[in-house]
Amino acid sequence: MQTGTITLYHIDGHEQVFSLAEHARMAGSGQVGAGRAWSSVKPPPPGWQHEVPKYRVTRNLQPAERARYRFESPFDMGERWQYGTREIKAGEIISTTDWPHASFQPLNYGAEKVLDFFNTRMKSRMTASPWFGNGLRLDDGLSGPIIPAIDVPPPQSAPPPAQSPRRESMRRVV
Repeated sequence: MQTGTITLYHIDGHEQVFSLAEHARMAGSGQVGAGRAWSSVKPPPPGWQHEVPKYRVTRNLQPAERARYRFESPFDMGERWQYGTREIKAGEIISTTDWPHASFQPLNYGAEKVLDFFNTRMKSRMTASPWFGNGLRLDDGLSGPIIPAIDVPPPQSAPPPAQSPRRESMRRVV
């Protein structure tokens, strides 16, 4: 017999603690898992996409050498923050709609998602900012839904069009 408990999260936002035996019963009946009523993964806070990411700076960072770098896709600059406009001291807390430095520590859910995306994706494919309009858009052009392949039959060869009688008569005249 299993002993212990597990916290599950309902799609309506509330959480509840269940015994492992009850969890096993619920999982067996299809009530627990991705896309189900209950999940062991805590759902994101509502509206997180519209909250400006907040970070703690973990080491002193200098701004980029050239201002134009702030308008380009991210690239590694070591001890410089590409999107910084001033020197930033370790321990400072900043909110930004720009890409973070890889060493930043996230302080809210949106910052966690942005930093994870930033540290795991190809930077040359990223936009100049993760912020678009009034919220976050994490896209590198390679993520997103897979477009299914469509089978297109090869074209059938058609017989050449018949010459119109008028053209025939024009050739004879000439």
